[in-house]
Amino acid sequence: MRKIWNRAGKYAIVLMFAVFLGMGIRAEAAPGQVTGLKQTNAGTNSVNITFQALVDNDVRYEIRLSDSPTGTFKEWSVCSGGEDYLYNLPNAGSSYYLQVVPFIRNGLQREYGPVSETIEVVTAPNAKPENLKHTSSTETSISLSWNPVAGASGYQIRYKAGAASEYTETYSEQNQAVLNQLAPNEEYYVDVYPIRKSSAGFIAAGKSEATLYGVPVVPGKAKKPSCAAYWQALGQIRSDAVSIKSADGYKWEIWSAYQKKDKKLKTKTQGSDVAFISYNGFKKYNFFKMRVRGYCTNSDGTKLEGKWSDWTYFCPQPDVIKLKSVKSGISVKWNTIKGADRYEVYVSNKAKSGYKKCATTNKTTITVKKFGKSSFKSGKKYYFYVTAYNKVGKKMYSGMAEGGVDAWYITYKKK
Repeated sequence: MRKIWNRAGKYAIVLMFAVFLGMGIRAEAAPGQVTGLKQTNAGTNSVNITFQALVDNDVRYEIRLSDSPTGTFKEWSVCSGGEDYLYNLPNAGSSYYLQVVPFIRNGLQREYGPVSETIEVVTAPNAKPENLKHTSSTETSISLSWNPVAGASGYQIRYKAGAASEYTETYSEQNQAVLNQLAPNEEYYVDVYPIRKSSAGFIAAGKSEATLYGVPVVPGKAKKPSCAAYWQALGQIRSDAVSIKSADGYKWEIWSAYQKKDKKLKTKTQGSDVAFISYNGFKKYNFFKMRVRGYCTNSDGTKLEGKWSDWTYFCPQPDVIKLKSVKSGISVKWNTIKGADRYEVYVSNKAKSGYKKCATTNKTTITVKKFGKSSFKSGKKYYFYVTAYNKVGKKMYSGMAEGGVDAWYITYKKK
């Protein structure tokens, strides 16, 4: 009996020694420090983090939060791997400071390893930027502004030209931005999102955006307008501008082109690229010139004007005031256009087609001897019209409207 007890006692002593030895081994294997801590995602009241988990599978991780880097850090959650999702955070658009502390369980106690580095984590703002405005433009830029959003440390701006399929992204730390290097004569779609950015560079973007459609750059230099029609008796012309995509409207200027010093006579501004412009001076036989430019408007209705086109010269068509059969052909006389430096005379044996230039002159009367290479035939009708030209530098500009011409006719009688 004594031998059995002695043997049992020895086993008990060995078992106790093993337990103490095991406890000693566990103490020597305390967790190391967590590294690679970073934020990977964010909502308005949540954040996701990852870190480099330790090799020991028995290690757990206590996630601690504070509202300041020097405040008191309190346990928010516990995880068993190298990532965690923290939810029900109090405030959207806020910064929190986070630490990870590894631990193992020792009975009911936790045996902690060293505290990780502290990182800032951020939640996304939950309000959209109000009062988003287009404030100004150049030919290749757009300026924007909006009201600040609580909790936002900056803003994400996404924009694309109207026909483009992909957006370009940029960021601004202020509640304003200038979008540069834009395509000429384009309109843009613009979205602005509030963001909060951590000190490590992670961006938590809000889901509520402000949007503007059809935001224009300033129209580029306009092309020359055309004088599509000239109604002299009414004192009115029709002028067609070449449409510019980014233009909300157009401005015309009419100047004299028959004086030593040209003067501005008339302006017209309207949304359409076709203008009917009335001016009593159009009833007179004078040369004029006009130019046009496009404009866009910002959110406040201010006009942002583009560059003027080159000049278009125009005048009423010279009236043929006398046609007479003479021995050598047909005498043609027309009224003088003030400012004209040259006239061209056209003839045809049909009213609406077949016209051939038969003379170029700076006079207002000539005798036309032939129709093409043939002499005029007695008893046959011949039609005439005259166009006037204004010389600017070394170039001649026709004053003829594009909407057609009036022709005068005579039945030729051979003398």
